[in-house]
Amino acid sequence: MKARKCIATCVCSLIWVGIARGAGAPQRLKVRVTWGQEAPRSASHSVQFEVSGAGASIENIRGISLEADEGFRNGAWETRAGGGDVDGVEFTLASRDSRAEPLQNLDLIWSDLIAASDSDTALRLSRDAAMHPGSPRLTVRMSSEGAPGFTVTEDQLRTAKAMWIPSLDVFISTGDTPITFAEHKAQLASWQGKRILERVAHEPEATYQQYASLWEDMGDPSYINPEQRGPGHIVGLTWDSAIPKFGIDRGAGVWNDYGNPDRFRFWFDFGDLKKGIAGEWKSQRLEHGLPVITTVFERNQVRYEVEQFAYPLDGPPRERRGDIDMVLLQRLRITDLSGQERTVPVAFTHGRQIPSYGTTAIAAERDGDTVTLRENAHRRVLMTVSGPTVDFNWTGTKDNQRELRRLDGRLFVRLPANGAREFVFKLPSPAVAPEDAAKLQAIDYGAAKGATLAYWTEYIHRGARFHVPDEAVNDLFNASLWHALRLPRRHGGEGGKATIDLPYSNFAYSQTGTPWPVNQAVYVDYMLYDLRGYHGIASEELEAQYRNNQEADGHVDGIANWIVYTPGMLYAAAQSYLLSGDRAAFERLLPQSMKALDWCLRQISAAEAQNDPSRRLVNGPLNDLTGPGIWAFNQAYLYAGVEIFGRALEKLGNPRAQDCKTVSERFRASVERGFAAAAVRSTLVQLRDHTWQPYVPSELDAGGRILREWYPTDVDTGATHLIRLKAIPANGVLSDWLLNDHEDNLYYKGRGIANEPVYVQQATAYLLRDEPKAVIRAFYSYMASGFSHSVYEPVEHRWTHGQFFGPPSTDGAWFELYRNMLIHERDDGALVLGLAAPRAWLADGKKIEVERAPTYYGNLSMTIESSAAAGRISAFIQMPDRKPRELLVRLRHPDGKKLQSVTVNGRSTTSFDVEKEWIRIADPRDASYRIVASY
Repeated sequence: MKARKCIATCVCSLIWVGIARGAGAPQRLKVRVTWGQEAPRSASHSVQFEVSGAGASIENIRGISLEADEGFRNGAWETRAGGGDVDGVEFTLASRDSRAEPLQNLDLIWSDLIAASDSDTALRLSRDAAMHPGSPRLTVRMSSEGAPGFTVTEDQLRTAKAMWIPSLDVFISTGDTPITFAEHKAQLASWQGKRILERVAHEPEATYQQYASLWEDMGDPSYINPEQRGPGHIVGLTWDSAIPKFGIDRGAGVWNDYGNPDRFRFWFDFGDLKKGIAGEWKSQRLEHGLPVITTVFERNQVRYEVEQFAYPLDGPPRERRGDIDMVLLQRLRITDLSGQERTVPVAFTHGRQIPSYGTTAIAAERDGDTVTLRENAHRRVLMTVSGPTVDFNWTGTKDNQRELRRLDGRLFVRLPANGAREFVFKLPSPAVAPEDAAKLQAIDYGAAKGATLAYWTEYIHRGARFHVPDEAVNDLFNASLWHALRLPRRHGGEGGKATIDLPYSNFAYSQTGTPWPVNQAVYVDYMLYDLRGYHGIASEELEAQYRNNQEADGHVDGIANWIVYTPGMLYAAAQSYLLSGDRAAFERLLPQSMKALDWCLRQISAAEAQNDPSRRLVNGPLNDLTGPGIWAFNQAYLYAGVEIFGRALEKLGNPRAQDCKTVSERFRASVERGFAAAAVRSTLVQLRDHTWQPYVPSELDAGGRILREWYPTDVDTGATHLIRLKAIPANGVLSDWLLNDHEDNLYYKGRGIANEPVYVQQATAYLLRDEPKAVIRAFYSYMASGFSHSVYEPVEHRWTHGQFFGPPSTDGAWFELYRNMLIHERDDGALVLGLAAPRAWLADGKKIEVERAPTYYGNLSMTIESSAAAGRISAFIQMPDRKPRELLVRLRHPDGKKLQSVTVNGRSTTSFDVEKEWIRIADPRDASYRIVASY
């Protein structure tokens, strides 16, 4: 409420300023610009001023505090400033009145972001230059090359009155009696330390519990998304790649997934979400992160526990295939809490699309303690209920709204005092043919559950193993694999070229084909399958995406024709080869990948034909709601795709590797040059400490925030991907500006996460900058925002947008970050272990374990174990087959204590860095290393 009030006040005051000036009245504003306030050494400056918009001009410009050899020459103010020497100019900015009308088509997500912000952030965003697009602009270039520099609007100058830009060492003040720099710095004193990254550096390291308390649990029925679509929070249960799938909602209700031709619903009355069950719902959980889900309710002193999992009708198949019949097994346990014997009614509803012939479409048959429900037309089994002999009745109901034929069943259960009764519900998909009814009846619940847990446990152990002293992380590690394996629909078995559907989610968007190549190829096939050692699955899915989506000219198509689909396929194919070393698999992908490479090179070549060096970038569409432009996201993927594919070709011995290296290096320089120039043309933004900085736009010609466009245009698929994909230096000034602005202004409530949590690109930036605390904060905030806390179900949109659950790309991005916190390959040939492991993971007696993790050098295993109470942390590393240039092992003491001494394989070494907390092993040739660090 406070934020909304602040926005309204801000907008109204700006409109009032426009009215007070009078329409068409000439406007003049005295402006002073000085530089060199805090620079420790003197440096040359070539400062140029230009104005645009509303008949703007500069009048009566003169230098201030200039030496005899300084002044205006060849169109610029040539001075030397810094080291105690402050130079500047003052002038009058004249313009016709633009009345600074507020933006009329602000995108809804931006509006909701502002409304959810604290009052100061809401005020900063409401006063952003993009909110008043008609205001004249003043551009200041600080060197003869044109960059660095910045742009500020007349409206910003009038509103702020004084603006300090520390990264450029520039101070601006306005008015007849402008405030001095010293006076302004005194005003800023109370805001020092308020910036998000400053707070992260000084506060204790983040924890999952901390961020789980900040982000609402989407799995709790009390959580409501006002734009919710479909079933809301839902957990998909099935077997690897099976076509029939079951979705479990927060009330243990069952839904068919969107790609299942079998349409059905099932729910218990006590879990009916429409009735408002929040007060009776107690919990929903997975079994150690595996796909066995239990939901608990308590009503009228009765506890209801529903345990659910999916199992193949014919038992586990011998090969990966999707054309298998599935059964959802559900065990209902009812327990008396009153201490009195009584009869408890249990109502449930099952609906299914079935032919309705005759007067009755459904029939019930009792055989001992089992009731079998069939549809009359073909005698197929719809479901069975087994349990103690009880009164059972049902009615058939036509549900016109869902086009389902449904039955409403009621059990009347006699409960002993403090006692319990159990029932098993078997819900097949598709309905079971009469001749297979015995198979359904023969499935033993306990045996099937044991087989299901064993199946998924073995699948997890087949790949790399990561285990840390944080059970939430371990459970999500387990869950993230089956989240990806439940996604596909496999038409056919192994071998040959099976048709595979790879939707974004089983409960969202298109359900056939491979519509989102970058989400699947990069965020699932590379980030999850290849990084965890499931190279065969990754390679097969990459082949399927090329087969389904590649056009004759090499371009890879998909929903909305994103440019990044084509370089994204190159990126994923290269990563797959670098991590697996599987030459044969890479060569199968090579013909299609070379066509994709040629397409990318043609785009870059056409861009390089531009006369202006700052515009030699690729124009094209960005995402599904944003049109063509010179988008940073696209340039980042074009650079990264060509660059890393060149590395893969070099490993293969292909002569075109050098082409990739040459073009990618040249294009990278164009990207940095282009967006540095774009930052000069873009309007300044204010940070939480009330200082200002240049803005790096998401599109080369945007000139500032694009508030009229979908929020992901600027943020989710915005310019921060330039850092993640190494298209600009992670420690450069452009990266500083991007990260400061995003953290202070653009992430929801300052929690470090965008609307689509999968785009957690800033976390990789912090890894590349070697800022562990910022990495850890992003990691845990991502966990708490991108997944429900109860059952770790991934989400696409966190706020405003209707939420779609189930995209494994969210899991993939999380795992890449987790993996790189523990294992990270640097471009200089160093392999870094423990780069950003939380200190809490190495508290006394704790252990970090990694087994068979793929790296660019082969599989690696390691154990880091803490005996901090005894002043010791040890690490045992089994090295990969190919050796890195250097091995760096970071051991972050839980209390931040300093390293005193280190032994490596029993020999003392002085090759360690106390400040960086790592041990360096140059040219590591041994098969294994045992490191003991003493504190």
